[in-house]
Amino acid sequence: MNTVMKVAYDANRFIDETTPWKIFKQKETKRVAEILYDLSERLRIIAILISPVLPKAAHGIFDQLNWKMELSGKEERFSLKEAEWGGLPDGHVVGKPVPLFPRIETE
Repeated sequence: MNTVMKVAYDANRFIDETTPWKIFKQKETKRVAEILYDLSERLRIIAILISPVLPKAAHGIFDQLNWKMELSGKEERFSLKEAEWGGLPDGHVVGKPVPLFPRIETE
């Protein structure tokens, strides 16, 4: 799980460094598409890696990514091979984002 958290933190840092919302305003749509693909792939890989521990969260990510993976045979789990880069096809359209974890409010 430490590795998964590192991948998530790196993705967050990547968003902060690339600022896709600013690039979008500059009409650099190809670059924005590349950034969003990169982030979508990171999320897909994170979902695969967390699926044994947080299966509902993983499936929530898969749903939002609009990604369905056909498992061959009767497997119920992913293997690390599925976590290789490039599982989403070019031009893949993701679903609507919704929060997976409720915000914890402290008083």
